[in-house]
Amino acid sequence: MQHEPKANSLSSAAAQKGLLFGTALCTSDLQLQPLADAILHNCNIITPEYEMKWDAIARDSGRSDYSASDQLMTFSSANGLALHGHALWWHEAVPSALRNASGKRFSDAALDHLRTTVTRYAGQVHSWDVVNEPLEPAHDRGDGLRATPFLGAFGPEYIETAFRQASLLDPNAVLVLNEMGLEYVSPAAERKRRQMLALLERELGRGTPIGCLGIQSHLTALEQPHDHPELRGFLREVRGLGLSVMVTEMDVSDHLCPRDRKQRDAIIADTYRGYLDLVLDEVRVLAVSTWCLSDNRTWLNGFHPRPDGAPQRPLLFDRAIRKKPAWHAVKAALLHEGQGASDPVQASQ
Repeated sequence: MQHEPKANSLSSAAAQKGLLFGTALCTSDLQLQPLADAILHNCNIITPEYEMKWDAIARDSGRSDYSASDQLMTFSSANGLALHGHALWWHEAVPSALRNASGKRFSDAALDHLRTTVTRYAGQVHSWDVVNEPLEPAHDRGDGLRATPFLGAFGPEYIETAFRQASLLDPNAVLVLNEMGLEYVSPAAERKRRQMLALLERELGRGTPIGCLGIQSHLTALEQPHDHPELRGFLREVRGLGLSVMVTEMDVSDHLCPRDRKQRDAIIADTYRGYLDLVLDEVRVLAVSTWCLSDNRTWLNGFHPRPDGAPQRPLLFDRAIRKKPAWHAVKAALLHEGQGASDPVQASQ
């Protein structure tokens, strides 16, 4: 049974635009009742934070353990939530036993993992991050591809290989190419946007069944402008290619903000609102998901600690699972009437 959005929730606000709203979570979150309740109230799609990644499933050489990802699948099914499969092929989630594997040994293992995982959950997931973070301009390849074991084993055709396999095994799922750093204001980010457009044109031209671009949306308060013409232009070009977008991992780092909590919360809320207004105006969006829901679960304290040592406050609920200004800002953006990308898009697409 499909989850019905609850009144005064982010999922109900999103549903008015035909979108899904969700968050990343892990199995331990299911034991924290206030957090689980907040997820169930506000979300109708969930993303396994780590449980579905290759190195989490294959911790022991030659053995696969799907018990944790099965637990999240059971939770989603029992509560009528859609599930976004994250991520089939990602260079940071290669099992340790395969990091230095030869080309054929690696390619055989990678294909086996993809086929086994997609087959296990086929027909049960809304969407898959088939390939995660394929681009790295600093690696100075003409095609922009990141130098990874997947590129080394398969060559540049690895993206096509992955998507064709996933499409064959789970033809009704939305197949997503997920990338970071497309949102920023810098020459490097603009170069990456150009390389992504070239990659999409190349892959779609050869028939690779990419159905959606995932834009991670790890934002930084005080650095993410409301008026971002380069991002607007990029999103219009993505739309012109016939692709929809998922905002897959949204959060707002406050490591540059003042220490005062009220000031920080206001700046973060403003960043969420401005960013979502822009994206929702310019492109067809299937889903908006945050990378966890409450501040006690953020990864940013380790990745971008504040210079003053104060814990970051990047998410929609505080550590006590109370709504923050960011929650209200996201809701307002989801309800915003000025969205320009008005072609009908079904959330279940």
